[in-house]
Amino acid sequence: MTLEAPKMEFSRLTSMATRNGVTVSVKVYRAAGTRDRWTLEVVDQKGWSTVWSETFRLDSDAMDAFVDAVIEGGGMGAFLEPAPTLH
Repeated sequence: MTLEAPKMEFSRLTSMATRNGVTVSVKVYRAAGTRDRWTLEVVDQKGWSTVWSETFRLDSDAMDAFVDAVIEGGGMGAFLEPAPTLH
């Protein structure tokens, strides 16, 4: 049996964002054809993904959370793939 991935609806606010030379993809989405809450995901240039555990009633609330994270985290660097650690 093959499971089919659910179809997603992306908000018009989904976009690329650049600050201080760092570009990320900001994705705001939910299951297509529903009134589900919006999910916020930020993907860096190497494909590293940060997904909020909180969902949002409005797509604009999700975008506000992204902007707040950039401001509070000191810039886009907060979303970059973490540096490898040596054990």
